Amino acid sequence: MNTKPRTVKLTTIFNLFKRKPIPMFIGFLFTLLPVFIVTVLVIVFSIIGNDTPSVNIDLIKEKGTEKTAEITDLDTQYNITINNVNPTIIHYTYEDNGKTIQSKYRVLEKRKIEDLEIGSAITIKEYEGDSIIMGLKPYDFGIWWILLLPIPFLFIGLPLLIYSILQVRKEVNLYKYGTLSNGKIISMMPKSGLPITNIGQGVIIHYEYEVNGTKMIGESITTDFSIISNKKKDDMVPIFVATKQPNKTCIVPKIEALKNNWNVQFD
Repeated sequence: MNTKPRTVKLTTIFNLFKRKPIPMFIGFLFTLLPVFIVTVLVIVFSIIGNDTPSVNIDLIKEKGTEKTAEITDLDTQYNITINNVNPTIIHYTYEDNGKTIQSKYRVLEKRKIEDLEIGSAITIKEYEGDSIIMGLKPYDFGIWWILLLPIPFLFIGLPLLIYSILQVRKEVNLYKYGTLSNGKIISMMPKSGLPITNIGQGVIIHYEYEVNGTKMIGESITTDFSIISNKKKDDMVPIFVATKQPNKTCIVPKIEALKNNWNVQFD
């Protein structure tokens, strides 16, 4: 292994990802897009859920003091529907130590509140500035279920994303630390890319090389189409061979070698 690794620029790494665009694209799409959507939904639902105070209901029920409050407004949220019922925010005021306190309480119980109106008296329990309406169950927007949405997509996206990263990492390690050698061309076959963009197109090359007297066969993809016209079967091409795993090899990409100053001689 080289004591000083060769330089590999970010553009070179990006070009490696482009060689196998389908697993990379699906991997990124099915991993990052769901995470982005869930993040946005969590923020939105958090904002919606914050329009009523968050209180410790069990503590108020246990230690709270019953009081009478007066409804000041009934705000039905028609833009939200749960089981064909719209949540309603009940605004109310009550007296506490000579001060008028305002609070609000969201419920999802249409039948229990259909007789309520502005000015109606209601019974509440108050404890240390927090209060609940007796006989009505509060409704909060649960956002944790949203975190389950990306799981099916992640089962598809993550393996493909990990596969793409590992493939690129293997090639980058060969670029950095691989032993420079030569391979004898056995065959060359053009590889088509994606429609319109042609991303992923290249040339699949099979070659024979020798490690410690043992002949081995390697396969690699290059985006240098000039190799088809400049090389033929049995011609030699420079390759990188992994020092500890000589079965791992790749063709030295001519353009990347020049851009990264690898000082590789090409015929």
